This record gives sequence, C-alpha cells and structure tokens, in this order.
Amino acid sequence: MDENKTLEMATFLGFETVELSKEIKGKKSVDVRCLPVRKLPEYAALIEDEPQLVALFTGLSDAEVDALPMADFVKILEKGHGLNFGPFSEWLKRKVEARKKKAIAFGADPAKFENPNGEGSTNA
Repeated sequence: MDENKTLEMATFLGFETVELSKEIKGKKSVDVRCLPVRKLPEYAALIEDEPQLVALFTGLSDAEVDALPMADFVKILEKGHGLNFGPFSEWLKRKVEARKKKAIAFGADPAKFENPNGEGSTNA
C-alpha cells in the first residue's frame, strides 16, 4: 500500500499499528494514534519531550516507554509525527488566524501580525 493510502487508512481508523522488535509487557505491537484536535495543545507542549510524545502517541506507561529498544522508540516517534504533524501544523495556522481576528476585534493593527518582529509591514 502506498504512503498516502496508508495515511488515509490510519486517519480513518484513528491509529496505525507498529510492530515491536521486542515484546514489551506482553505487547508485540502498539497502536500509534492520530491525535484528536483537543490533544494538539498537549502535542505542542511535548514536541521536544520524546518519551512523553511516545506515551501520548501510544498510551504506553513510562516504564513501557523506557523498556522500548531504541529502534522501536524511534519508529514509534517517527510514525506519530508522520500521522500528527500535518494536522498539528494546520491547527497552528488556524490559531494564528484566530489571534489575528481577536486582535482586530480589539482594534489592533493586523499588519503587526505579518512581521515576526511585531513591527508593521515595511511594504508601502
């Protein structure tokens, strides 16, 4: 199955199963979840905390995450990002747009949101 079809199926099912090279507490595989929108803030908060991301993606306990062989840990992490980073990026874009709308509603200059330095646009 090609990568797009696999992603579509995982999205439909809500997860993709990853086989483990070593059984962990009786588990020979884990389901790596497609996170629901309400979990995306948690994904954002944990983006640099790989063990916690693996736990978020799989529901494994800290002890189970720690017992994973490095190859399995990385495979789960990469699969989790593969399933979730696209929707996460779109969610972030919607958040930026929502903040712009909120600022406009309070009378702020929307041009200040176009420049990462917070200054108005220099394009005249």
